[in-house]
Amino acid sequence: MDKSRFVWGLLTGAAVSATAVLLSAPKSGPEVRSQLRATSTTIKYDVNELKAHFQEMKTSLQQLITSAKEVAPDALQGMKESVDTWQRETAPIQAKIQQDLEAIQKSMDEIQQALPAKKSDKAG
Repeated sequence: MDKSRFVWGLLTGAAVSATAVLLSAPKSGPEVRSQLRATSTTIKYDVNELKAHFQEMKTSLQQLITSAKEVAPDALQGMKESVDTWQRETAPIQAKIQQDLEAIQKSMDEIQQALPAKKSDKAG
């Protein structure tokens, strides 16, 4: 749904309902006209305020998008460099861990071969 259409619909509904309330109230003609003028002025002021807020939000969003376009590539490059550095620095450690795991596996195999075999036959 288009935001501006929604806001205009909301404002139109508020104006119509305010007018209906004013016309159904038990007041004299001059009082009703005076109140209608006041309500009209208030609604115009509120619409102008909303326009200003929407313009501020639009400007802020455009600035945010521009900043993100400028910052994102640098941040991505920095992350790539950090990952590359981490991989280079941890490669020797990973190789050492792999060697240790292989040595442990070899030791376990030797221990397993040195243990006497279990008897599968039960006395009985």
